[in-house]
Amino acid sequence: MAITRIHLAAATAVAYSVVVLGGTLVRFALTGDAFTLRFSFAQPATWIAGLVAILVAWGLLKHFRWAWWLGMGAAAFQLYRVGSWIFDHFSFSRPPAFGPLLVAGLMLTFLVLAFPSHVRTSCSR
Repeated sequence: MAITRIHLAAATAVAYSVVVLGGTLVRFALTGDAFTLRFSFAQPATWIAGLVAILVAWGLLKHFRWAWWLGMGAAAFQLYRVGSWIFDHFSFSRPPAFGPLLVAGLMLTFLVLAFPSHVRTSCSR
């Protein structure tokens, strides 16, 4: 059962990376605004978040303990960042956009999948 959770958590990390890096390309394709593309890919936070997610997914598939710890820390940090943004911009008359809710859902899913102790103990390398 821990193997399945690890694979699902790794898939969630890859999905997060696709959302972070691919979301900019989708936004550019829909709007045609080159400034959006240039601004998003010029931000180091965009690249760091995407690359850390891919690194965590690879490490989890290889059962590295550092990948579990890095994934838990990164997911909790991103959930805090997105959650605080959603909380600050929350309004019943204008609900938050789909993107922040998707990111929060992916981070929460990752934490739920990877948090049980048997998943952590299976990452023993």
